Amino acid sequence: MAESSVNLNRVGMRSRFGIPPALKATRLGSMPSGWAFAIAAIGACYLLFFNELEGEWRVNAQYNYGYVVPVLALALFFRRWPEGPVGLAGNSSAAALLGAGMLLLLLPLRIVLEANPEWRLLYWVHGFVVLGLTFCVLYCAGGWSWAGFFAPPLLFVLIAIPWPMNFEQAVIQHLMRLVAGLTVEVLGWLGIPALQQGNLVQVSSGTVGIDEACSGIRSLQSGLMLSLFLGEMHRLAPWRRAGLIGASFVVVLAANLSRTTFLTWAAATRGLPQMEKWHDTAGILVMCLVLPGLMGLAWLLKPRVAEKRVAPAVSPLPGWQIPRWAGIATIGWLATVELTTEAWYRSHEEKLIDNAHWSLGWPQEDAHFRKTSLPENSLAILRCSASESASWQDEDGNLWTGFFLQWKRGKNSEQLAKGHRPDICFPAAGARLVEDVGQVVIDVDGILMRFRHQRFDSGPKVLDVFYCLWADRVSRDESRLLEDGSQASRLLAALAGKRNLGQRVLELVVTGPDSGEAAVKVLEAQLPRLIHR
Repeated sequence: MAESSVNLNRVGMRSRFGIPPALKATRLGSMPSGWAFAIAAIGACYLLFFNELEGEWRVNAQYNYGYVVPVLALALFFRRWPEGPVGLAGNSSAAALLGAGMLLLLLPLRIVLEANPEWRLLYWVHGFVVLGLTFCVLYCAGGWSWAGFFAPPLLFVLIAIPWPMNFEQAVIQHLMRLVAGLTVEVLGWLGIPALQQGNLVQVSSGTVGIDEACSGIRSLQSGLMLSLFLGEMHRLAPWRRAGLIGASFVVVLAANLSRTTFLTWAAATRGLPQMEKWHDTAGILVMCLVLPGLMGLAWLLKPRVAEKRVAPAVSPLPGWQIPRWAGIATIGWLATVELTTEAWYRSHEEKLIDNAHWSLGWPQEDAHFRKTSLPENSLAILRCSASESASWQDEDGNLWTGFFLQWKRGKNSEQLAKGHRPDICFPAAGARLVEDVGQVVIDVDGILMRFRHQRFDSGPKVLDVFYCLWADRVSRDESRLLEDGSQASRLLAALAGKRNLGQRVLELVVTGPDSGEAAVKVLEAQLPRLIHR
């Protein structure tokens, strides 16, 4: 046994990532089937969890880094594994009871998430459930010492979960406006006149959107992920890790400021087309500076005198042996959750019928009518299958802008459709939400159309924005469900078995009415000209 411990220490200290061969032979090679099934069950939990998150990673560019998080977390866990402390088995009865409760929670969680793939709060609940199950197993194996020792690489998984939408939007808007304001100041020092309007910078040649000129939240979240990884890889002290996270924010802010200043300078002196040509190159150069900069900073924060970590002389296997049936039952329950979810939605999809069909006809006969198009970068984000936009002036002198977007049926159709909301898009253009009036229902030739009415302050004018989200199918026994993003509407969608439906978005913006009530009246007068059966 002593010789085995010496070999484990030697090989374990030489291994930074992965499981040393000697460790495989002593700890994992002779593992009883009970532990093998338990590890397989926990692995299945993580696979299902990451499969839920993959949709967000794919459709939201700022979370593309999520694909590497599982690999990095696994590497960090195995890096700690050879140094695992000596632990005493915890209270297996209490852990088993807690774990069973969390497993039961997976069924309603999975059903609701299937109908609401954009409900980020449930992603966090799902993440804590999976981590809770992992900590239950670690606690049974080695008590609190094991649970605490392996907590950092496990908690690293949480960085892959998208931030709650309201929090994310608040951070994005504050970061963008901060960068826009600093860009205007720097341009002033360079003798280039510029004016800030929300997240936009106006120069002599046109308007530069900060959301186009910098990666904003994407850089911030990627920098946060990298700083957390480097802090654990170098096993920095807590205060050093906090310092690295703070430094990552400063580095990202400086990088985005440099990029926006350069691109805005290029727009002012070389023109907007030249700025577009340099846009991607500037982004690549900035990332080439940010990533090595954070890695170098982490290396500087690493203690100069390496801490000697000696792998403890532990038995090859945990003292507590998990029953084989526990892992098998968990895997069986996970399969039951997936099958039940699929059966629930298939049984309800048979009851769905086509929603009322309508088509959109722009008032092209108006003298001020003008067909417009969305910018290519916006279309790349929206990923819609069809889009139209136009502007016109009605007979009372009110100015109108309309957007019509359509998504075919698919896993992320509703997720993408709900990502184009006025409270997300208009603040990015410098407007400020002054009033959320709520739901407005208008009967157009027998079609009840529900609009969310919001008012935005955009400098000298007030914009009345009406937003309608329209699914292509509904349940027979429902009057059209509210699509207001509330928790009630999300739960009702799950109960009705609505998933993967085709989506339409009609957004109308009117400038001119002196009140919200007047805006609703002009909308009622305008809709019959636009909506046709």
